[in-house]
Amino acid sequence: MFTDVVGYTSLAQKDEANAMQVLKEERSLLRGAFSKHGGVEIKTIGDAFLVEFPSALEAARCAVAIQSAIRNRNEAAASPEPIQVRIGVHVGDVIHSEDDILGDAVNVASRIEPMAEPGGICITEQVFHDVRNKLENPIVSLGRIRLKNVDLPVEIYKVIVTPWEKSSTTSRDAAHQRSLMFDSHRVAILPMTNMSSEPDEYFSDGMTEELISAICTISGLRVISRTSAMTYKNTTKSIPEIGKELNVGSIIEGSVRKSGDRVRITVQLIDVGKDEHLWSHVYDRSLEDVFEIQSDIAREVSEGLKVSLPVAEKQVIERTPTKDAKAHDLFLKGRYHQRKGTEEELRTAAIHYEQAIRTDPNYASAYVGLADCYIGLCDDGCLEPKEAYAKVEPLVKKALELDDKLPEAHATMAHLTQFYQWDWDVAEKGFRHAIELNPNWSNICQSYGVHLALRGRFLQAITEIKRAEELDPYSIDLHDCAAEIYRVANNPDSAIEECNRMLELDPSFVPAFVKLGKTYLQKSMFDQGLKAMEMASELSHGGLLARSYLAYAYGVVGRKDSARALISELEGISAKRYVSPFNLAIAYSGLRDPDMTMYWLLKAYDQHSIGVTKVKVDPIFDFLRSDSRFADLQRKIGLVES
Repeated sequence: MFTDVVGYTSLAQKDEANAMQVLKEERSLLRGAFSKHGGVEIKTIGDAFLVEFPSALEAARCAVAIQSAIRNRNEAAASPEPIQVRIGVHVGDVIHSEDDILGDAVNVASRIEPMAEPGGICITEQVFHDVRNKLENPIVSLGRIRLKNVDLPVEIYKVIVTPWEKSSTTSRDAAHQRSLMFDSHRVAILPMTNMSSEPDEYFSDGMTEELISAICTISGLRVISRTSAMTYKNTTKSIPEIGKELNVGSIIEGSVRKSGDRVRITVQLIDVGKDEHLWSHVYDRSLEDVFEIQSDIAREVSEGLKVSLPVAEKQVIERTPTKDAKAHDLFLKGRYHQRKGTEEELRTAAIHYEQAIRTDPNYASAYVGLADCYIGLCDDGCLEPKEAYAKVEPLVKKALELDDKLPEAHATMAHLTQFYQWDWDVAEKGFRHAIELNPNWSNICQSYGVHLALRGRFLQAITEIKRAEELDPYSIDLHDCAAEIYRVANNPDSAIEECNRMLELDPSFVPAFVKLGKTYLQKSMFDQGLKAMEMASELSHGGLLARSYLAYAYGVVGRKDSARALISELEGISAKRYVSPFNLAIAYSGLRDPDMTMYWLLKAYDQHSIGVTKVKVDPIFDFLRSDSRFADLQRKIGLVES
């Protein structure tokens, strides 16, 4: 926490004696609050304090207590000179050095404190994630702000400290108070209603997703991601209900009607707090003008919500990915099938993307879509990594050659660089650049979180995954990723919590049971762990990954014959079709067999299996930590220095 007295220098120049009295009172009030909330005073810098707390929640509660105490003092004080303090709170790693603390976290706290109003409190998104739903005061986003000497824009929030909820109010005041509870700069774009005569939903879904992508590029807004927004398709819930569930203050809804080469798009921007339309518009254009329509809507949203649109962001919004309506239609069909994620659907999507590329060879997004299909087939074990990435690399290079401002292309290139080339520093630059290009894209926040976790930077990884969950609260894949990050970070209770969220969304979601099984076994809760793994295998109908983890569980709980029988089955299957060698390494690790586990890990290394990148952090391999072969494997992957 950084605190600072507003106008102290000016006061000292006018009346030094009075200024010293004010400073004395201020220090007494603040120090009393610090001690009650576990704050450790690191140092005073003139009229400012630098304080460290045991938790973000205690720091935030202390900040509220300070402002309340100062407000009470100002109302009761005989002195005409009010005390006004600004407070900034951030959470992050620091280095203790003698009687001081150092690090980026200190720098960020010092940068956000001046952004608070006199008598106000500003917190960063990391603090917000830790205190929301726990702090009694409303919290409002001020948007993403670029701070001096900080690489990426930081989401800043304002804690509402004025006691409006305790005062008598008129109905007009009450409406204003309700609106304060919703942050208008947090936006959800609901699925467009398909008004076309065609029953196929690919076009309306595709237009919804492209509108989300266009508005996502506005850094002053926080936009709910596609997965969570699409859960409200055909919903009967009211706007205030949806706003409350998604924690948004603005909602965009509309409809799409396609007929021949014409399209009609109707859009409304709604203020959630007031449940009123801010504006509505009907666009009746040629199909070739759909990108222009999206640009117009994005501009009107920024104007309606009074968010500035920098030149660079305006250029991105006005970009036209293709001028060929047929190529765009094929692209939307490809993405529609790609979202379904099965092997058959991914291969169908790839065909549509290939057709889009043949129709318009300069369509950068289609190259990325095709590359991502191959990555999906590889992740599902349907393509060997070397075959998949041999196809991916030229596609993503072509996409970047056509459009080096395309965030999806940078994200896919970072994925390739990380999982196939094992160049971790270059991959990180790619992920960070993709976030700069689209700060509201939950998928890239998720991917960057995975990157940080694989490198053992768990606090940063958890910050990114929480940020992604804010943008996409109903994404089951995101909760799956979060559970694994918490597990390898040795935070099993949070991992189990994420698994339960997955099962609330889908009670038969196989990865949730796999993550539960691993986490329970890690906690030595052997019966629960084995039961979860057996459920995963049953629900997956004998899927290879689930069976590998069941073999692992049998080994851990001491049922070694059962483990070996399953391993024998898996090895038999691998002689006939592709089975990831990492799966077999997992199975043997349950038996604590160093030689066979290393044998399959090295096979995974040779084939560039994605799973092998987990060796640095996964507790499953802790029994190999003293094995020189294991250390050498990590060096070859680039996860430890030579």
